[in-house]
Amino acid sequence: MVDNIVGLTPLLPVLGAFVTPLVYILSKSRRIVFATAILVTGIVFSFTLLTTLEAYSRGRVIVYNAGGWPGPVGIVYIVDRISSLLGLVTAGLVLAIAVYSYYYIVDDGYPWYLVLLLGAESGLLGVVYTGDYFNLFVMIEVTAVSSYGLVMYYRWRSESIVSGLKYSFIGALGTSGYLLALAIMYATYGSLNLVDVGLKAAGLLGSSITGPPTGEIALSTGLILALSLWAFSIKSGVFPNHFWLPDAHPAAPTPISALLSGLVVNAGAISLYKLLYLGFSVSSSPGVRVVVCAISLFTVVTGIVSGFIGSLLMMIQDDVKRLIAYSTVMNMGFIFAALGTLSPAGVLAFLYYTIIHSVAKATMFLSSGLLIKSLKSRKLEVLAGSGSRVAAAGLGIAVSSLTLAGIPPLPGFIGKLLIFRALYEYNIALAVAFIVSSAIAIVSYLRFFYIILVAPPTRGISMVSSRGMRLVVLALSIILLAMGAVFTFSPTSFNIVFADPVVEVGDVKRFLEELSRYLVGMG
Repeated sequence: MVDNIVGLTPLLPVLGAFVTPLVYILSKSRRIVFATAILVTGIVFSFTLLTTLEAYSRGRVIVYNAGGWPGPVGIVYIVDRISSLLGLVTAGLVLAIAVYSYYYIVDDGYPWYLVLLLGAESGLLGVVYTGDYFNLFVMIEVTAVSSYGLVMYYRWRSESIVSGLKYSFIGALGTSGYLLALAIMYATYGSLNLVDVGLKAAGLLGSSITGPPTGEIALSTGLILALSLWAFSIKSGVFPNHFWLPDAHPAAPTPISALLSGLVVNAGAISLYKLLYLGFSVSSSPGVRVVVCAISLFTVVTGIVSGFIGSLLMMIQDDVKRLIAYSTVMNMGFIFAALGTLSPAGVLAFLYYTIIHSVAKATMFLSSGLLIKSLKSRKLEVLAGSGSRVAAAGLGIAVSSLTLAGIPPLPGFIGKLLIFRALYEYNIALAVAFIVSSAIAIVSYLRFFYIILVAPPTRGISMVSSRGMRLVVLALSIILLAMGAVFTFSPTSFNIVFADPVVEVGDVKRFLEELSRYLVGMG
């Protein structure tokens, strides 16, 4: 039964997106339309919760064959504990954003807002669950197209239109590059199935249906990885493809800024994990190993550079949304750097910090939204001192900013330690560069903390009716505090939730061999 739920989980938001306009036409009721969308996101969250419980309690990888066609012939979803946990966090945050949006989005465009929000959720869950590289392309596009529309939601504002068009143009270039990479992959490896390609790259027997690799394997693999990395760095806003992000995220409605910075940017990192780590990190070909090492080094270096750019530019921003957007550039750079080490320590840092960053960044944006809605401004000088007068927003900004700054015992502290360990094992100089970048970031976060919570108010505040928004922010803040307490002071809990799932994929060859029994044409 759970196997079928896995297949239904990315599909349900799409069905909800189709139903939402019909509900609007029949009811003309804002409350009913939002209730329908929130119900759909709630059901999706319950599905991801059931999938996570199944994956963790039984310690098994859940494989779903779409239409009953096994890989590499058909599309498959492969859900291990890592994927199930990422899916759970994704669905949970989308649910929180949907509830928050009921109180924030009050204009007449709300039905189409919800259609695009559900579309983005479907794409994100597909990215997390898929075990097929072409289906990964499709799900990235579903996420991207929905995100373009959401960035341009305020269509009467020139800022939104220009930012959305820039985002869509750059995003289309990235996915076009990835599509070209898939064509090269299919020509070389005869397959687009994650397990089949990974087995062949590792020098093991793949499916007899797709045959052995052919052609200039090292050159082809280099092109595949280079084009894919370029596309994934665009999706995650990592240097040198970060330039669209600081414009797009502030232009969107605040709940969508939370979606973009908290979840949509994860699509690139998760895709990189599936392709570079699971697909090619254990290649048996000497030529391919050289290529993989070069791509690995490039990923780590550009990740660190992204961290420096984000942390430095955070310090000079006077727009709260742009400040948080540059924080995303920095943190996604750190996540890419951890993944680029191609080590179990790097995967552990990627998994843990991706989840912490997602929750913290959503909390930070949604907390700022309370202040923006009350003061009708994004300028820090106007928002000064407002966090002490809107308690929920103040708590959310305090907890999220200190979490991302890596202040113990909040959960970001462990995340920074994990990234440092992975980089230290890879290259000491890059680990030191990470420390310097993180130190600059602490100054930036403390500046933000001081302006919002400590600085004297510069303007009177008019409270908006936002009890539901405050409750969402309060809930996310409590979750962050609880995560810090549990994972900092209970190593057993940390190992069960994060370390043990990484052990499962630590030996990539064995992991792929165990999954090979789900492929047709194996022996």
